[in-house]
Amino acid sequence: MERKKLFNILSLVCNVIFLGLTIWAVSFYFYSDTGSGNMLAHGFTCFRFFTIDSNVLAAIASAIYIYFNIVRLTGKNIETPLWLKVFKYVATNTVAVTFFVVLLILVPMGYITYGYSMGYFYEYNCSVLHAITPILAMLTLAMFESEDRFDKKYTYFQFLPVAVYGIIYLICVVIVGVWPDFYGFTFDGRYYLSPIAVLLVFGVSYGAAELGYFLQGLCLKKLY
Repeated sequence: MERKKLFNILSLVCNVIFLGLTIWAVSFYFYSDTGSGNMLAHGFTCFRFFTIDSNVLAAIASAIYIYFNIVRLTGKNIETPLWLKVFKYVATNTVAVTFFVVLLILVPMGYITYGYSMGYFYEYNCSVLHAITPILAMLTLAMFESEDRFDKKYTYFQFLPVAVYGIIYLICVVIVGVWPDFYGFTFDGRYYLSPIAVLLVFGVSYGAAELGYFLQGLCLKKLY
């Protein structure tokens, strides 16, 4: 019981930190131009980036979770509802996708195609959104919220945010043309290569989700 109380406090602290870091990092876009080239954004245009959307989604999940953390601190034995367990898992996976796609796909592609160094993807607030908040979210879910593990059949909801964003990206970049191809997934008009990028992203999403679910189960056995 004492360990559960401790983990609830640690979950609360991590969720508050995540929420604060996300608000701070996203606010950059509202008082200055942030990024460069195709990645330049100001104000609400930043929400065309999956990085921003995934972090905001996870911040919303953290904000809701904070309520349950606080209620438990008052001594009430309240269980996390299934919808919130799944939402937190899915939201955490979206920032995990951000982390792994940047590290494993965009960094190599950026270097090969444009000669960008690894540091380009981790400048200023991007270091928070691409690395710090995703790692924090993954560790929080696995270590301090592992008791909220659910039936694996619900893990497939993890594909929903990636699929929705992918459809919007396709429409705005290829069909309507109102966005530049800032992720380079059209390969400068060589659309026959685009399915490779799509498969890679969905592969990363699946891998990240499986890793998260495994670590959550491992921590549940070892820590509780």
